Amino acid sequence: MSENAPNRTLFKPDTESVLVRGLNAMTLACDALASQNESLNKDIEALKNKVKTLQDRLYANPPEKE
Repeated sequence: MSENAPNRTLFKPDTESVLVRGLNAMTLACDALASQNESLNKDIEALKNKVKTLQDRLYANPPEKE
């Protein structure tokens, strides 16, 4: 049984390495979300501009009423 004890500690990561890996993973996820948020904000602005253009076009040329 004393033979197996050193092997268990060999493959068991220490607390610091687990925390460092977790922090690195969270940093990557945060960076990805920030990038996606920036992209979505650009899409929102483009859609707002498109809505304004279509509204202006509609007001300039209202549909004929019967």
